[in-house]
Amino acid sequence: MQRQLAQLESAREKFIATASHELRTPIFSLGGFVELLEDEELDPETRRRFLDQVRDQVERLRKLSVDLLDLSRLEAGSLELREEQVDLGELARSVSGEFEPSLAHHDSHLELRLAARTIEAQCDPVRVAQIMRILLDNALTHTPPGTQIVVTAGRSDGQVRVAVRDDGEGIDPSAMSRIFEPFYTADDAQGSGLGLAIASELAERMSGRLSAQSSPGQTVFTLELPP
Repeated sequence: MQRQLAQLESAREKFIATASHELRTPIFSLGGFVELLEDEELDPETRRRFLDQVRDQVERLRKLSVDLLDLSRLEAGSLELREEQVDLGELARSVSGEFEPSLAHHDSHLELRLAARTIEAQCDPVRVAQIMRILLDNALTHTPPGTQIVVTAGRSDGQVRVAVRDDGEGIDPSAMSRIFEPFYTADDAQGSGLGLAIASELAERMSGRLSAQSSPGQTVFTLELPP
């Protein structure tokens, strides 16, 4: 019992320390840009560039705060799910459409491969859409421009599956066992390391599973849900 309590306390302290670090970086950055923007002699182009950086940091803080809240609710068991019969093909089509501007900016292409028949699953559509967004954002963040991304949805072995595949460099084999850990990122990776941890936990809460396979030139994340 004492050992379990010590482990919980250690995990709590690590969570607070890591979250504080992740919040501190964009806050300090914002403070620096505000000071720079106070210079009345800034030329319009430099001012516009600084404002773009401020917007980026504000968006980073917004996303991080949402992720931290979701993670804390998941760990406390207080995140409410509203499950219903959902057409995953239509959901995949809708979420993929949201990424058209990001794909264009990244000079990447997304292909949808959906089963001809309706693909229904018992799940929370809001949370499944959240998982899909995390996987697509992950594919764009960790791959070079020009990457091919393929989203598939169908049935196999009594399960409904949605997969996101990219033809990027692949994940280092030494990192594969840790990619679903909260706050884990590779040495040169961007982001807070919360997205995949949240996606995996959400999948489990819906009696599903999120898995990953990677090799040089290809990475596939697969969400499995009960029909």
